[in-house]
Amino acid sequence: MIKMMVTVVIVFTICWLPFNFLMVMKLPSSWDLLPYFWFAFHWLAMSHSCYNPIIYCYMNARFRSGFILVLHGVPGLQQICCCIRHTPPTIARNVGSSVALAGEMNGLYGANALRRKAGVRVRCHPG
Repeated sequence: MIKMMVTVVIVFTICWLPFNFLMVMKLPSSWDLLPYFWFAFHWLAMSHSCYNPIIYCYMNARFRSGFILVLHGVPGLQQICCCIRHTPPTIARNVGSSVALAGEMNGLYGANALRRKAGVRVRCHPG
């Protein structure tokens, strides 16, 4: 986890440092290459948000497993991508604790559970 955090910070620094350096420097506005440098450094800075999911997927098995499970819900994607055609049981186990926790929380604090704890009975009458 610490390696992943350090990697994210290093990538953030690499992406944003050139743009911030360009903004701090007092460059003459008559410099012909300024718009090109500004565009390139701004693009690099904004592209940082694309790198985080790649870093997480590469360095965290739980994120990777959860991401593959989410992709299974996208209709038609299984025919296109060979990576998600089959779900190995280890994927469900890696994400299982968070999925189980969500189910447990829903069971403890869901609407029906709160009605049971409060002693409220709900009756449906046809008609």
